[in-house]
Amino acid sequence: MIDALAFPYICETDYLPRIKQGGVTASIVTVAYEDSFESAVRKIDALYTEIENHPDDLAIATTAGDVREAKSNGKIAIILGFQDTKPFGADLSLLRVFYRMGVRCMQLVYNGRNLLGDGCCENTDCGLSYAGREVLEEMNRLGILVDLSHCGDVTTLEAIEHSKDPVAFTHANSRTLAISPRNKTDEQLLALVQKGGVVGVTSHPAFVNPKSNNPTLDDLLNHIAHMTDLIGVEHVGLGMDFVEKYKEDRTVLPASVYWRTKRPDVFGTVADAVDRPYAKGIDSVAMMGNITGGLIDRGYRKADVLNILGGNFLRLFETVVG
Repeated sequence: MIDALAFPYICETDYLPRIKQGGVTASIVTVAYEDSFESAVRKIDALYTEIENHPDDLAIATTAGDVREAKSNGKIAIILGFQDTKPFGADLSLLRVFYRMGVRCMQLVYNGRNLLGDGCCENTDCGLSYAGREVLEEMNRLGILVDLSHCGDVTTLEAIEHSKDPVAFTHANSRTLAISPRNKTDEQLLALVQKGGVVGVTSHPAFVNPKSNNPTLDDLLNHIAHMTDLIGVEHVGLGMDFVEKYKEDRTVLPASVYWRTKRPDVFGTVADAVDRPYAKGIDSVAMMGNITGGLIDRGYRKADVLNILGGNFLRLFETVVG
């Protein structure tokens, strides 16, 4: 089982039992948002230190083989990911430095605009810049998975077209079922599949059912059903985007405060960040098994369930990263 969007706190002692209960084999863990170079490096160091403190439970993964090895040794594989490229801007040498540090998944743009393109919450969407093309090409060359979850519509389509490798929407739902600029249109999902990519559905309430303050597991399963019908079961996975520790601590990350203040219509308010529940029945990583049961109840074949739970992202990771 692979969760394509998680946060560093999952490596802490109090949360490891939840990860194990949920049956998670590997997680792409966000180590940087709109960080400076120094801040991103410090966060990477902190995550490595946390993993070193739990040698029996956790292992860094930079290849698909590492993911398989971790599972065979009873460990959870941690894949380092960025949710923005601001830590290196358009400097290809610094991109290579982060690759050498072990980062294997990078989102081109977060919610706003950077040197590479526009995010889904900007007031314009001018598409992929020349710098964006150069960075994307270098990510392809190095073997870094390109994530377009937060990109604007034009930026998303142009990045898919320009990439020579398959790309991912690690944590996004269907805009057909839940209207939000953070969700992906059918056109974008179909373009993703033409490149061999994978989309990970998320339990984030604003993107499961923005019309309800109490979305459910069934609402989430409806997104999986729509996507598997549209693009095929081999292109759908999971990217839960759980922030349960932050909800428990009533901590809202600075990037979330900024964008919830600018675009409460998309994310909800700052208060919603801690008060609005995740989809009922799948509101903790410990409850990931409920997705398995829900898929089986809906008649998915065992092989298809296994692919949705993690096989599809593992295949994509192996194709792009090695």
